[in-house]
Amino acid sequence: MVKIKLIELLQSLSDDEIRQFDKYVRSPVHNKHEKVIRLFKFLRKHIKDHPDKISTETMYKAIFPGEPLKPQKLHHVSSYLVNVLHEYLAWVEWKKDPVVSGLHLTRALGSRQLEKHFTKSLENTRATHHDQSIRDAGFYLKEYQLQFEEYKHARTQGRTREFNLQELTRTHDIAYIAEKLKNTCVLLSHQAVTKKSYDMGPLDEIIGFLQGHPFLEIPTIAIYYLTFKALTNQEDDEAFAQLKSKLFELSHLFKVAELRDLYIHAINFCIKKLNTGNEKYRREVFDIYQSGLTLDVFINQGVMSPWTYSNIVQVGLMLKEFAIIESVINRYREYLPKDKREAYYSYNYAWFYYQKKDYKMAMQLLLKTDYGGDLLITCTAKTLLTRMYFELDEIDSLDSLLRSFKVFLQRKKVLAYHKELYMNFIHFVKLIANRSWKDEPARQTLIDEIKSTQVLAAKDWLLEQLEQ
Repeated sequence: MVKIKLIELLQSLSDDEIRQFDKYVRSPVHNKHEKVIRLFKFLRKHIKDHPDKISTETMYKAIFPGEPLKPQKLHHVSSYLVNVLHEYLAWVEWKKDPVVSGLHLTRALGSRQLEKHFTKSLENTRATHHDQSIRDAGFYLKEYQLQFEEYKHARTQGRTREFNLQELTRTHDIAYIAEKLKNTCVLLSHQAVTKKSYDMGPLDEIIGFLQGHPFLEIPTIAIYYLTFKALTNQEDDEAFAQLKSKLFELSHLFKVAELRDLYIHAINFCIKKLNTGNEKYRREVFDIYQSGLTLDVFINQGVMSPWTYSNIVQVGLMLKEFAIIESVINRYREYLPKDKREAYYSYNYAWFYYQKKDYKMAMQLLLKTDYGGDLLITCTAKTLLTRMYFELDEIDSLDSLLRSFKVFLQRKKVLAYHKELYMNFIHFVKLIANRSWKDEPARQTLIDEIKSTQVLAAKDWLLEQLEQ
């Protein structure tokens, strides 16, 4: 188990981190065991290009040459290397934020009663803290921690001057309220998906406290307060409008990871509006997607979710924004996960050509693409192909595709919901294609049946075929 953990940890390091960790593990400050260095040297040689050469026997031989195999001895050395690696990763995170490292230095100098050193460190750390543009909840928490260190040090000096306790408690309140609202919005979003109820704590009191309070002028509190209002009241269009405006205006105040969550909250509000038939929000969500693309908020560790990629394409095509969407399809292709890249690229380009009525190009893309066992995109691709055969009145091809699609669903271990989704789609396509409705009452009955079927792919398209 330890060896597996160790190998996973090392494989997660970049080449630069591997080189830096080599220096770290060789430093007697962090590691005094030569056998730990030997083990890392062996693993470094093989971890990236020849992992097949790593085994209990080869690792043991590298550490204890000429000795009979004793797994417990290897386990001990491996465990120690894991501990050193954990310390290194913690150190890397600590070094990333100069305010955090400055805060720890300030605290250490204060505990040693080094007045001049403490004061200088506090001034430098505070200047670094205030020079950055970020003003999220974390900013106010660090500001409070710096103020608290100053307060503690002042008390140890026996000063008679009054410390600004009001500012200290105000900063603490801002940090707490901002973080509470942020976490509440996450809980509300998760609750909407899982239908699980959460205890929100003193949320009602906080919301009541904020009514008309100057804290609402603080950007991070204002944005999360508006997000909370939008998430808890789907009819609060004004809260959403203000949220969208502030997101676009104040995006520079947030780190990308936090901004990503805020954009997703706003997108989810729009999607719920669209699900109720409010088409105005298609343009709203497209605006948010475009803004998010400009800020790279949808790229996480160099990767864009293929579902986000597809959603942006779908919304833009519905708005006939062909030039923008073709650019998105091509520009963000390289950010898709490697194992899904070609499948989602081809699928979305097929949609692009379908919306432009270039069925030949769309079909070529769909038919030549290997979806690599991704069942859901395979199903959606078959659905799109069905639509084109139907619209082109290619009855034989349509009939053959529907039969093979049904067999595919029956054979594959598709989730029950998705199997029902596409089985219902096949059922209604057959009814419409076979002209099962002979007169207006029969057509209306079929329309009503489609509308009342909750689990159904391409419901709007099916209704369009009956209404034409």
